[in-house]
Amino acid sequence: MHPIDAYNHTATRAKNFLLYHDGLINTRARKVRKDWKAAFLKVMHWPASSDISRIDSKDVVLILKDGASLTPDHFSAVCLDDLLRASLTFGVSALDRYVHERVVKGIIAAYKSGSLTKQQEELMVPVTTAIAISEEVAKAKKNNKNVRTANIVRIKLQELLHKKPFQSWREIEYAFNLLGIKNLSGQLQILYGLGNLKDKKAQLSHIAARRNAIVHEGDLFKHERGGTVKAHPISRKYVEDSLVFIDELVGHLQNVA
Repeated sequence: MHPIDAYNHTATRAKNFLLYHDGLINTRARKVRKDWKAAFLKVMHWPASSDISRIDSKDVVLILKDGASLTPDHFSAVCLDDLLRASLTFGVSALDRYVHERVVKGIIAAYKSGSLTKQQEELMVPVTTAIAISEEVAKAKKNNKNVRTANIVRIKLQELLHKKPFQSWREIEYAFNLLGIKNLSGQLQILYGLGNLKDKKAQLSHIAARRNAIVHEGDLFKHERGGTVKAHPISRKYVEDSLVFIDELVGHLQNVA
């Protein structure tokens, strides 16, 4: 799997949440007409006494059966805002996974290339990991198996690095430093065609912070004494703009070497 494949797969899932959001919002304001309801129940061979609800969105017509756990309220714009939150979360996850894959794929070659960056020199692994690597190599040799020590090291580093987030600008710069790339900002300035990346860094910081608020805090306002539980508002445009931003950033990161 190439890093861009991992990104595209997760980014597509992020965009699917936007499709669900747009296609499921109920636009129906009136109750189902009695004659329509009677005709529908007859076609479906459902009891005439069945209490059904109808959801009309721009893409679908849904009928909620009698006794359904879902109600029309579940298809309100406020309720479906959580699909926007899920979309943003998956978008950031796509970026995170892409950066992880870049590091894992290239870190061994980067360490063999010669002079190391400060981040490469200071990267440490736990003693338990070092022992596990040593034991795996020794076991393979004892069983007369061909073993690539570098491959075992890469797998162990992968396990360690996947515990570390790569979502903020600082974290992404650190990740690329592990690959021996010291001038990430300089390369991206050229690729963006900008004199500086101040606005891009601020936008990514805001997106990552919003993702963290969703994942770790339920996207709720801070508790105030006597206050009610309330989620931060989220707009579809903000989420779509954020996904476009991440798409563009990863597209440029693809050209960084």
